[in-house]
Amino acid sequence: MRGVLLVNTGSPKTCERKDVKYFIKSMLSDPYVMTVPDWFRPILVNVLIIPLRQFSSTAHYKLIWDHTLKDSPLLHHAKMLAQKLENSTGLPVEVAMRYGQPDVQLALERLMAKNKRLHEVIVLPLFPQYAESSYKTVVDEVGRIFFKRPYPFRLKFIEPYFKQPAYIKALAESLKPYIKEDFDKLIFTFHSLPLDHVEAGWEKGREFDYVYQTKETVRLVLKELGIDSKKTRQVYHSAMGSKWLKPDLGETLEQLAKEGQKRVVVMAPGFAADNLETLYDIKLKAQELFIKHGGTQFTYVPCLNNESYWVESVAEMITQV
Repeated sequence: MRGVLLVNTGSPKTCERKDVKYFIKSMLSDPYVMTVPDWFRPILVNVLIIPLRQFSSTAHYKLIWDHTLKDSPLLHHAKMLAQKLENSTGLPVEVAMRYGQPDVQLALERLMAKNKRLHEVIVLPLFPQYAESSYKTVVDEVGRIFFKRPYPFRLKFIEPYFKQPAYIKALAESLKPYIKEDFDKLIFTFHSLPLDHVEAGWEKGREFDYVYQTKETVRLVLKELGIDSKKTRQVYHSAMGSKWLKPDLGETLEQLAKEGQKRVVVMAPGFAADNLETLYDIKLKAQELFIKHGGTQFTYVPCLNNESYWVESVAEMITQV
């Protein structure tokens, strides 16, 4: 019997400050995320970053939190995706978060409780493009937990799926309703990375080349929908310094608005589910910036979340492993 483990970044347990603070600390303590010397990381995180970010991040999470479900959008969509995937495939499916709960160990225990005859667990890190701060840290964490005890099954990881036909078709399907009306620019935005991370990946080959993979995703989506690349832009967001991937989403939106481009459609294909970055940084703040500088229509395309076509796509990727 096979089981499936879906893994994403995670979110705070609640949108209260103590939980937001704990989550930020957990994430930034990861050496793949905060790539500074080990001795300096605790100082940077505990003394400089957390005191500055805990209050603003808490306010931002409260804006995007699902107060009816009392859950974060990211975790809610992950749980719904797992439930629908389990129903459609008949396989036991669980969710784990790299930071926060449910953690990997708890998720593996839940899988075993569902079926004690598991012989293989397929692990799907929900990151279509490779980056050490997303895909690799998940793989390493799952492996670390797995080798702590004699689990009665083997693991099989699904590699970054940036060009998988099932993923491309799901993206195209999600985009279709938002481009029925005319637009001036379709913007694909991806999380920015430090340039030294990007260069290290490029040197190792295309399976580690983040920029190549993001561009290939965009190229395949445009091909699938027959969209002229001249009507699109590829940018990056959430840079934390000058030596990070550009062009920047905010700077691009400001420039487009000033040039008279009034209507933009913005999509973030690097995220499997909506989260703080997509719902606050892009849908709220980026839209505010665009309108401020003369834009009139900002259309945000939701992530794949737990849409039926995404469930079908994930099921297809699992059966091909």
